[in-house]
Amino acid sequence: MSTATISLPVELKARAATAAKKAGMSTARFVREAVESKLTTDGAARPSLYELTKDLCGSVKGGPRDLSNKKKHLAGYGK
Repeated sequence: MSTATISLPVELKARAATAAKKAGMSTARFVREAVESKLTTDGAARPSLYELTKDLCGSVKGGPRDLSNKKKHLAGYGK
């Protein structure tokens, strides 16, 4: 990993430090993730819906196993 020195207004640096502390990470890591997020959001390489929600996949227990292909479960859907 290489080092980059940036200049931040005092208020922005304080806000970043506070947000990093709330997130339980270092200010440097918080800033790296913020820059990465901005580059990903504005660039062509956006994460897929799966990548954004993969931690949720398989997290629901119970419910019908055939939800996606049984019309009885979809009765009234979208009305």
